[in-house]
Amino acid sequence: MRVLWVVISVICALLAAVGVVFLVAGVKDLLRALRSRRWPTVPGTVLSAEEVEHPLPVPGQQEPRVHYEAHVRYEYTVGRVLVGTSSLRLSQEVRTNPASVQATLRRYPPGQEVRVAYNPKDPTDAVLEPGPQALSFVRGVVGLGLLGVAAVVPLIARWFMARL
Repeated sequence: MRVLWVVISVICALLAAVGVVFLVAGVKDLLRALRSRRWPTVPGTVLSAEEVEHPLPVPGQQEPRVHYEAHVRYEYTVGRVLVGTSSLRLSQEVRTNPASVQATLRRYPPGQEVRVAYNPKDPTDAVLEPGPQALSFVRGVVGLGLLGVAAVVPLIARWFMARL
């Protein structure tokens, strides 16, 4: 019984440690995304917009699962420096549905004038869509979930051990 409790404690400690790492990374992602709303903006021009496919192998299947990403290249000027980049959002979205990627690409046709938000501390760090997106919350939510599991498992284990 004692060995089982030690194993459960070690597993919960590992889950909690990984949960803390994910939670800290998630909070950093979210804070950066929130700060990007206050970044200064400058006019820019879309150079190209294309769909990029990422085939990912799936164990047990011959066909890989294909994920799609909108890759928008644009340029803008900060001061007297011309900068070119391709960050659409702070958290890049890779999707399994090519139609949603195509909808994003239609918003950014080549030659279109856009507003580019750039980090005043590093003008090469820029986005077309500042602020938090759905993916800005993922790491934090995963971290909270792992911490929750690490907290609940010992309680459930104690309850089961009391029943024995």
